Amino acid sequence: MRKIKKKANEQMTLIIIPATTAKPYSLGFPQVYARWAKLAAGMIILALFSIGIWFFISRAELYSINRLKVENQQKQETINKMNQEIKIIEEQQESLIKKQNEIKKQMGLQRESGASSEPSRGSEAINTKPPSDSENIAGRAEYIARQLAQQEKEINEMLTKVKKQTAYYRSLPNQWPVYGEISSEYGWRISPFSRNEESFHEGIDIKGTSGTPIMAAGDGIVTFSGWKAIYGRTVEVEHSCGLITKYGHNSSCLVKKGDKVAKGDIIARVGNTGLSTGPHLHFAVLKGDSTQDPMIYLPEMEEKNT
Repeated sequence: MRKIKKKANEQMTLIIIPATTAKPYSLGFPQVYARWAKLAAGMIILALFSIGIWFFISRAELYSINRLKVENQQKQETINKMNQEIKIIEEQQESLIKKQNEIKKQMGLQRESGASSEPSRGSEAINTKPPSDSENIAGRAEYIARQLAQQEKEINEMLTKVKKQTAYYRSLPNQWPVYGEISSEYGWRISPFSRNEESFHEGIDIKGTSGTPIMAAGDGIVTFSGWKAIYGRTVEVEHSCGLITKYGHNSSCLVKKGDKVAKGDIIARVGNTGLSTGPHLHFAVLKGDSTQDPMIYLPEMEEKNT
């Protein structure tokens, strides 16, 4: 039997039957249109499927990005908190270094600039410290740990030294004899009695109210208690560390020559005797025949007042 070839433009018929009793009607169209419709429907389905996949991938990526943002924000907050904590530790370390230097100063292990026993018009101190790593947290923490270990070692060594030489360190004149404002420092100054001349002030003047108790700056023996031409009623104490302290312009002297005094003992009272412009204590430190700045030995006034 001979096969009959279908024509390329073979028609397809779509019969539509209404739900009513109306007469059915039909639509005829080339078969190729059906193929195009199938192809278009397939492309639409594929496009919708691709859009769906892209949508879900985009949502997953957006979720991942938001999660990374939250994690980065939390990490930054943690870094900022650690920076603040390290800054507090660094401030505490600075305070510890300051106190440690004060201990060294009182022990005679450290000298300030301008401490020469010869009259001098002053010199500038040069203070240096190792640079700190302000950006790297790990580096800053490691630096602080090394510094604290070194400070602990030094403090332990100082404590051992003090225990072995208690008498020597108790004799150092590092007790404030009177607490008050320093009205005149050690060194060259304009003379309070002749404004046109400079004079060398051999101690420090500490303001005080007449009658205020004056304390011995260190353990020692009284070598003088009486009147001196310039300083009025004066007490001098010799210390076993090789220093002598002088307390001048007193209203009264409460010790006599040969008395042993301990650091903090009341030895006189603030006054205005001798060549003086008002009630105050003239406090001087001598090593042999040379004077020294008393501030070499005395701690910071603000620390003593706390």
